[in-house]
Amino acid sequence: MKRPRLGIRNLSCGRGEKALFQGLDISLVGGEAARVLGENGAGKTTLLRTLGGLQTPLSGEIVWESAQKRDADDPVLLKDELCFVGHDNALNAALTPVENLDVLMRLCGRPVAQPRIRETLAELGLKRLAHRPSGRLSAGQKRRVSLARLWLTDAPLWLLDEPASALDVDSRALLCARMAAHVAAGGIAVFTTHETLNLADVPVRSIELTPC
Repeated sequence: MKRPRLGIRNLSCGRGEKALFQGLDISLVGGEAARVLGENGAGKTTLLRTLGGLQTPLSGEIVWESAQKRDADDPVLLKDELCFVGHDNALNAALTPVENLDVLMRLCGRPVAQPRIRETLAELGLKRLAHRPSGRLSAGQKRRVSLARLWLTDAPLWLLDEPASALDVDSRALLCARMAAHVAAGGIAVFTTHETLNLADVPVRSIELTPC
């Protein structure tokens, strides 16, 4: 079975015209995870945002080879096969967790039935909060709501910016198990973290960013 592949070739990214890093080359295939390393300001979040199509690189190339079989004139695009969870939880304070996840999954082209959303929230210990306005949740609860997308998506590429931020020990263990299962099933995960994430037997490569 063909595995997805993410190729990063001579990539330079920055803020405005100022480069944060240059000449990044790496290739990842399904079944691999990669942790982005670098000092503050090196461009870790910028790299994830660029891979996610949220900003344009200064130079270089990002190549996505899907595991799906499609006609050459109708290629599977990277933006259609990724799940991006940023440092910001991207939750509307006035909406409930169920409503927020319903909107987020629709926006990424992967709508999910609300009963499944409620089941996922229950799995993450949020059953009694599923219909409470998200603005009334704690920081850790909001993070779990945002991360619930990882239990709802079938996207092969995950881009995660500090996914364990504000999580307690038990929630972090659930996250690690979910990430490990995704990669073991042939997915790719690229992430930043200041926390210790134990992905069991999953190989984790390093992407070291050297600031300009």
